[in-house]
Amino acid sequence: MQYLLNGLPIGAIYALVALSYSLIYTASGVLNWSQGDMVMLGAYVSFGMFQLFHVGFTVAFLGSMLVLAGIGVVVQFCILRPLRKRQAPPINVVIATLGVAIVSRNVALAIWGPEAQVFPSPVSAAPITLGALSITLQDVLIVSVAIGLMSVLHYFLKHTRKGKALRAVAQDRYAATLMGIDPGKSDALAFAASAAMGAAAGILIAPVFFVTFNMGSGIGLKGFVAAVIGGLGNIPAAIAGGFFLGILEALAGGQISSGYRDAITFALLIVVLWLRPSGLFLHKTRQRV
Repeated sequence: MQYLLNGLPIGAIYALVALSYSLIYTASGVLNWSQGDMVMLGAYVSFGMFQLFHVGFTVAFLGSMLVLAGIGVVVQFCILRPLRKRQAPPINVVIATLGVAIVSRNVALAIWGPEAQVFPSPVSAAPITLGALSITLQDVLIVSVAIGLMSVLHYFLKHTRKGKALRAVAQDRYAATLMGIDPGKSDALAFAASAAMGAAAGILIAPVFFVTFNMGSGIGLKGFVAAVIGGLGNIPAAIAGGFFLGILEALAGGQISSGYRDAITFALLIVVLWLRPSGLFLHKTRQRV
C-alpha cells in the first residue's frame, strides 16, 4: 500500500503528460515532441510569477496554464498549420516540434540560467501518518488537482460545442470539414489544451523536485511511454497508462532498486510494443496519417 501511495502522485503527472500527447495525436495525427518542454516552461512561468508579482499559488497556477495555452496556439499556428498547407510528410512536423523543444530549452537556460530553482510548496511538507502508511499533503494536492483537470477536460470534450467539434475532427477530418467545422481551430484548441495540461504537470511536480531547464525531457519521455503503454490516441487509456507506470516505478524502486526504474520502464515499453502494440488498455487503434 505504501508503494501504491508513493506511485500515485508521479503517476498523476505521467497521466497528465500522456493525456497531452494523446490529445494532440488524436486531434491532428502528429506527435508533439515539444510537449515535455511545456512542462518545464509551465514550472518556470509560474516560478517567475512568484518572483516578480508575489502572487499566490492558485493565481500562478492558472496564469501559467493560460500563458502556456497561448504558446501552444503559437506552436500550432507557426509549425503545424504551414506544414499542413504545404502537405508536408508527418515526419517533418515531428522534427519541427523537436526543434521547438530545443529552442524552448535554450530560451529557459538563457533567461533563468543552469542553476536549479527551489519552487515553494503551497502546503506543508510534513508527512501525515495513517497507521503504517505515510503520505504528504503535496502528494494529495498533485493527485486531486490532476484528477480534477482530467474531469474538466472530459466534460469539455463530451458536453461542449467546441469539444464535440474537436472529437469530430479526430474521428474524420474530411467529414468534419464538410459539416462546417474548421479543423485548424480544432488543432489550435488541442495544442492549447495540451500545453496547459503540460504546464499544470510542471507546476504540480515543481515543489517535489527542483525546477531546471532540462526537467521536461525526462518527464516528457516518461509521459510518452505511458501514452504508448496505455494506448496512444485514446485519452482514457493514456491516463490509465500514466497511473500504471507511476505505480510500477514505485514498486520497482521499492522492491528492486531505484537505479533500475528507467530500465524496467523501457523494457516494459518494448514488451508492450512487441506483444500488444495497441496498448494495454486499448483494444484497437486507427492508423493516422
